[in-house]
Amino acid sequence: MAQAKLKPLTFVEYLNYDDGSDIRYDLLSNGDLIPVPNESEENDYLAMVLFMKLSALVNFRLIKPHTLAMEVEPVGDRYKNRRPDLVVLEPQHLQLDSIIKQNALPLGAMPPRFIAEIVSPGNTSSDNYRRDYEWKRQQYQQWGIPEYWIIDPSRLTITALNLTAGIYQEKTYKGGETIISLAFPTLKLTPDSLFEH
Repeated sequence: MAQAKLKPLTFVEYLNYDDGSDIRYDLLSNGDLIPVPNESEENDYLAMVLFMKLSALVNFRLIKPHTLAMEVEPVGDRYKNRRPDLVVLEPQHLQLDSIIKQNALPLGAMPPRFIAEIVSPGNTSSDNYRRDYEWKRQQYQQWGIPEYWIIDPSRLTITALNLTAGIYQEKTYKGGETIISLAFPTLKLTPDSLFEH
C-alpha cells in the first residue's frame, strides 16, 4: 500500500510534527521534510568542549548545543530551518513561548547572541562546505546574528564572523592564535585548545 504524501508544512506545523519515530527532520522551502542524520562523534565532542568553555562565562541555560530549531529564509540548499551545533541565547529569549514550549526561534524573533557551526568533512565544492561557509553565513547575516563561528576540524581553523553594519567581517584563526570574540571578550580560546583530543 502506498503511503500518502504529507501536505507541505509551515514552520509551526514542522515544530509540532511527530510521526511516532525517533527520526529528526529538517524542513525544506517547499514544505517537505527531509530526514537528518545524527551528528558525528567529533562534531558532538567539539560542540560540548565549546559548551564547557562558554558555560564559565554565561548561564549554561542560555547555551543550546544541537537542540534549538531556527526558522531561516531558504538559500542554496532550500532549508527553511537550521539546528546550529551551538547557540547562545540572550536572557530575554527564555521568556518566549517558542523557546519555553518548543526550543525554537521563528523568523522575526530577537537574534541569538552567538552561533557556532562545525563543518562536516568535504571539499570546497561539497554541500557540507557550502552549507556552513556560504548558505548559513548568508542566513545568519540576514537574521542579524552578531557573531557566527565556523569551526573546521579538517582545516583546524576557526573563522569568526562579526556583524558590522549588517555585513559579516571575518577573521580566520589557527594554531595558538587567541580568538577575539566580541560576544565573549573575556574568552580565552585558541583553535589548538579546541581541537586537541
